[in-house]
Amino acid sequence: MAPGPLLVLSAALALQPPEMGDEAKQRRKAELIEQIEGAAAAEPPVFGIDTRILAADILKGHDDLHAARFLRDAGQRTLLLSDAPTRAHFLRRIVELLTPLDAAYAESLCGSQSRRPVGQATDPLAVCYDRLISALAGWEQSREALDRALAAGAYNLSSSERLLKQARENHAAEFAPLLAAFVNAFPERPEPDEIARLEAVAAAWRRAEPALIRPAIGRCRAARAALARRSASAEQSTDPKSALKEPPPPLAAPTAEDQEQAKSGFDFNFNFDFGFGTDADDPQLKDLPDTGKLSLDAALAVARSQTYAGARAKMLSDMLDNRGAEFDAPRWASAAEEALRESGHMRNSGDQLLIQAGLGILALQRGLKPLAATATQALMASFDAYVQCGPDSCAVFRKGGSPGELLALYVGLLRENSIEMEDLGLHHPDLQARWLLYELEGLFKQKPAQKDTADKQEGKAS
Repeated sequence: MAPGPLLVLSAALALQPPEMGDEAKQRRKAELIEQIEGAAAAEPPVFGIDTRILAADILKGHDDLHAARFLRDAGQRTLLLSDAPTRAHFLRRIVELLTPLDAAYAESLCGSQSRRPVGQATDPLAVCYDRLISALAGWEQSREALDRALAAGAYNLSSSERLLKQARENHAAEFAPLLAAFVNAFPERPEPDEIARLEAVAAAWRRAEPALIRPAIGRCRAARAALARRSASAEQSTDPKSALKEPPPPLAAPTAEDQEQAKSGFDFNFNFDFGFGTDADDPQLKDLPDTGKLSLDAALAVARSQTYAGARAKMLSDMLDNRGAEFDAPRWASAAEEALRESGHMRNSGDQLLIQAGLGILALQRGLKPLAATATQALMASFDAYVQCGPDSCAVFRKGGSPGELLALYVGLLRENSIEMEDLGLHHPDLQARWLLYELEGLFKQKPAQKDTADKQEGKAS
């Protein structure tokens, strides 16, 4: 396979004299920053914010001034979004990146949030402050930020337990006052996860500070009783048989178990992880027949006999990828068209996107540009249906994922296979923005294989 654009760029920079190479790199960086700013401004608000955050993440450590500018701009635009889950999703990422660069501004973004409405599972205020405190380096800064977070009404903070432990080990005189502040900040009408947080702290420090912990335990018992009464009263009118469930674990820090990896038969040395939870997977694609030991004709017959269109699309696309050498050119093109048609009738999911993306790449690799373009246009339509993005929200945010990251994955797939957007007739503004981001990242990062290649070419040149 021909070397990709990033490999060519890396080799070119390595062959230049140090000063000239650095100057060229700085010029290209400035050009890309300007182009990314323009692309983000042309995108719908949700994707424009995502583009700015991704740009800042790439620039941090290399150009903190521009990284902070991207993040402050993204923060201002995020506060204008009316959809609370989308706003919380972005603020969490912005605050985490911005705190080391501009802690005061990052905290002002958290302070703009209100405590969650009664009954809402996750408290955006607590999540935001938790990310802020975790990103602060010094003890004094973290301790003071925790005081402000508690005063603002953010309680379910994993940072509280970490700082209590840190105080006990390194700042003994501040331990008891910090514990007292945490106990006294317990909300008047706490949510289940907040009760669980105080219970965890009480269990950890019962012996160290019994005088403080006894009233804390009493508050937890009273809060659980009040919560049970409220839940029972509410359930009488909806579901009398339902019982009060145990509270979920603290929600301030998402866990890896919340993420599911989408699976595909395509192997392009690219790791797809949509991060949209189980909705990324099509449950009807599990346990499909294994046709690896059958002849090609028999395998195709089994694939076409499946009752679900998605199963037919999946099995056909896998054969086109893994057994492509067994097809002659007309038969391969016919089977690819068939797989693409079937994919249009399957459940809208991450698996559908992978199948259509793979078909587009395979078709282009075989020189079938019209088919590749058709597959890519189908992919874009399926993507829009999957993420369901409006002016200020996307349905997938409620599943834990980011549509901008999904687009970045597809751009990466194209770049890994040395495919230009023009080859597919693509003029998607969100894809174009992420194409620029991918190039910006290439200025700062080289994969080991790329670095080895550049070093070898530099050695030959010398």
